[in-house]
Amino acid sequence: MDGNSPPGPPPAQSIALTVLIRTLNEADRIGATIRSALPLGGEIVIVDSGSKDATVEIAQSLGAKVFSHPWPGFGPQRHWGEDKCSHDLVFSLDADEILTEQLVAEIRAILLRPMAPRLMIVRKAMIFPHHQEPPPLGFCHEQILIYDRRIARTGPNPNWDKLDITVDEAPHTLRNPIWHYSFRNWEHATAKWNYTTQLAADTQPKRSRLPLVLRLIFEFPAAFLKFYFLRRYCLGGVDGFTMAMITAFGRFLRIAKMLENLDHPPSSRQAG
Repeated sequence: MDGNSPPGPPPAQSIALTVLIRTLNEADRIGATIRSALPLGGEIVIVDSGSKDATVEIAQSLGAKVFSHPWPGFGPQRHWGEDKCSHDLVFSLDADEILTEQLVAEIRAILLRPMAPRLMIVRKAMIFPHHQEPPPLGFCHEQILIYDRRIARTGPNPNWDKLDITVDEAPHTLRNPIWHYSFRNWEHATAKWNYTTQLAADTQPKRSRLPLVLRLIFEFPAAFLKFYFLRRYCLGGVDGFTMAMITAFGRFLRIAKMLENLDHPPSSRQAG
């Protein structure tokens, strides 16, 4: 991601959309993310959880509204931010994601229609560390990221951003994907997996021991095959192989930590 690229030309007409971004120490990336979203012509809201770098200053310099809120987990943080949006239509964007010109044009064309959809599925194209763009024919994760907060709100789960949708309405799927630069390097990838797996182990409902033991045995090879072949990480060369291995280990680590919490609760480990 290039945080020094100039913003594109402003759009001719604004749209009633708020781009909602959560941040924590994203000074090296937030500029590029905001610049890619500016041509949408919507409001940009940042919910920062205590950055110690220049994240807030960069966001404000680019015209974003910044609110500070201590980190309560992924779902609660986005839910809190939804209340700070001026528009009911929210686009949840991560600080490590870039909107391509094609995606911006597609979203604007849809939202300028008289009857725009209230739920939209956005496709995320993984960018491997040390790469600048997704591999041809790479896998895209799909998630409802553009939604009307009057019919969809983020739930309270601290582990992920699951929407609670109150209507039976088919979402529209956008054709062009977001470019998702999830990890800066392998150190960042392993640190992020270590955090998210511990969060999952500490907050998910307790499971019975035997299924966890069985999953501990099969989780790593099954996850590697899933990501390397079914999600086509194999198209990323050596970096794709490394990403599949680290992702599979993260899945294994989550089960190991859940089993550890079952056999050795955090309170007993601290006491020892």
